[in-house]
Amino acid sequence: MPAKITVCYSDQPATEAFLYEQSDYRIGRASSCDLVLKHPTVSRQHALMSHLADGWHLNDQSSQNGTKVNGVKVVASLLNGNEMISVGDVDCLFEAKTPQQLKAIESHNQWRLERSKEATIVADNMLLDTLQEQLTSLISLTGTQRGLVMLGSDFQSLKVGAVVGMSDADFDNRAFEGSVGAMMAAVNRAKPVIAMDVSQDAILAKRESVQRKQIAALACVPLLSDNQLVGVVYTDSKLSNKVLTELDVDILSIISQQIALNSQAIVLQSQISNLMNRMPQSKSYDSLLNKPILQLVH
Repeated sequence: MPAKITVCYSDQPATEAFLYEQSDYRIGRASSCDLVLKHPTVSRQHALMSHLADGWHLNDQSSQNGTKVNGVKVVASLLNGNEMISVGDVDCLFEAKTPQQLKAIESHNQWRLERSKEATIVADNMLLDTLQEQLTSLISLTGTQRGLVMLGSDFQSLKVGAVVGMSDADFDNRAFEGSVGAMMAAVNRAKPVIAMDVSQDAILAKRESVQRKQIAALACVPLLSDNQLVGVVYTDSKLSNKVLTELDVDILSIISQQIALNSQAIVLQSQISNLMNRMPQSKSYDSLLNKPILQLVH
């Protein structure tokens, strides 16, 4: 029976790979391995996974930091098809799958990508509604729980343009501080911030909201137009088992590009503050509009 293995890092997207019958897969840090794990605790040639007549076998290759199956250190192990394999300090979820299940997973992943690429063209007076729809689509397709789009040309001027799954209570200084830290990092670095285990991030772990375990995984992408900031997209999940995969990050990038184009159109149409004031009062997120980001920072 074939299998799927999901490599889970604490500070970058998870990597998914399919393993097929009657095959050997070398696992390690070396680029020549079939499954390359870029982590200092992983040996260059760390382990070997083989499919034999009686199933999948895992063999440690005299690695420096060892290999574990469900927390137990092993030299060789016959896998049942639902194990957590630890290669050094990198956890890998191993799942046996039927060929039909692998095909279904591939089809669903392709569907998610195609859906994320669908462009939405609306009239100028629908730009803000489109922003809301794009954010909703991003959260739905990445499987996160909540998010927001902040519009502005620099960190100090950022204001809420669209929000899903948040309320005024979430914008309390202490509760929202970890999110603000991610936005600050994304703007300062001018590149996305992805945190699988927020408590392990050197910067975000110091934030009180993280210490109170209100945020488990998050992603924040700066919105750039001609290398100029027009806003940021933020999304997170409180579910401890949420894994952001490479596919999720691809979807995040694709929709963020659409949001950046839409945000640029909004900026060109009028000043952001005037646009926010024209938002319909019936919007559930109306009370969050025009809330300066600096009010959210200690």
